[in-house]
Amino acid sequence: MSSRLKELFKRFLDNDISPQEKKELMAMALESGLQDDLKQLIKDAWQQTGEDEDISEDKAGELMRKIFAKNPERDEKVIPIGKRTGWRNIAAAAAIVIAITTAAYYIVIHKSGNSTEIVKIPDPPADINPPQINRATITMADGKILYLDSAVNGTLAVQDNMQLIRLDDGQIAYRGAAKELIYNTLTNPRGSKVINMTFSDGSRVWLNAGSSVTYPVAFVGSERRVSVTGEAYFEVEHDITKPFTVSKGELQVQVLGTRFNINAYDDERDTRITLLEGSVKVKDGGKEGLLQPGQQAQVAAGLKIISNADIEQVMAWKNGFFVFDRADIRDVMRQLARWYNLEVHYAGAVPEGTFKGGISKDLSLVQVLNGLTATRIHFKMEGENKITILPE
Repeated sequence: MSSRLKELFKRFLDNDISPQEKKELMAMALESGLQDDLKQLIKDAWQQTGEDEDISEDKAGELMRKIFAKNPERDEKVIPIGKRTGWRNIAAAAAIVIAITTAAYYIVIHKSGNSTEIVKIPDPPADINPPQINRATITMADGKILYLDSAVNGTLAVQDNMQLIRLDDGQIAYRGAAKELIYNTLTNPRGSKVINMTFSDGSRVWLNAGSSVTYPVAFVGSERRVSVTGEAYFEVEHDITKPFTVSKGELQVQVLGTRFNINAYDDERDTRITLLEGSVKVKDGGKEGLLQPGQQAQVAAGLKIISNADIEQVMAWKNGFFVFDRADIRDVMRQLARWYNLEVHYAGAVPEGTFKGGISKDLSLVQVLNGLTATRIHFKMEGENKITILPE
């Protein structure tokens, strides 16, 4: 085993590695002759955590995928894999997140379920890039639309003594006091980067592409009530005198102060509410349930609560990743369609098989789709945003 590889890997685990050394480690990890050595180093690090169970090839392979992940907004952080404390630490430590290559590497599972491989995706000459800007808009009570991508920092509008402000970091916030309920709608269209906003009470919301939230510019009265479409993550300020309610049709999520995610896209099979912190009550028609941290409510024909929800997968969209766990091609393409603003068609029988793994959302469309061809998924691009998935 290369002594230099061992030295660089140890420096990385100790968080004592320079940017140049990270590049060197990345380059060494890409050498096919050294990948087995790197997996062995990962296994050795796992054993030092004191876990009874040996690290599996799949976990070592997933960690290899993390080494090639990239997240420009969080230069040194990624979503930890797995739920064991020891594995979290190693996964986070071993994730070399730095945008230094034009290729992407990630894990895909073949439809047979028997082969795991690292796929190298070349940089294509022409492509559809991921969203470069946020194209969100705010529709005010009088129907006026503010386009946030062209808005300057400072006060954007005044409504009943409430100021709508764009801060220096691009965040949108409301300041002031109002005497009546005046509603605005924040819309984040398909093909747009994640947007976040601070409500008048200090609570915050993040919107995924293809999502919207309707809310009062100030919470007047004894409750705080907003409605959503698509996917949103909330961090709600605690106020026992004013419960916070998020609704989508008959579905209501009631909280006092908490952190939770709601996935309520119309084209998904169900609506999913996942609690990260605090507690929430989920009500849908005559059905209701109370969630504890780590639980997820799935609402379709009924209401089902599951424990030990995969929080990393749920929050991947906010942290800059696609993460799939036994997802079929339709599941995958729905996510890609929102992010790249695609029109997806299927020619003939829909290809079978599932996908497991993750990939950075700052990659181009063809880089992602070329990776899918490794699992016998073939496609044709037509026009600016039309994709046809071909049968096998």
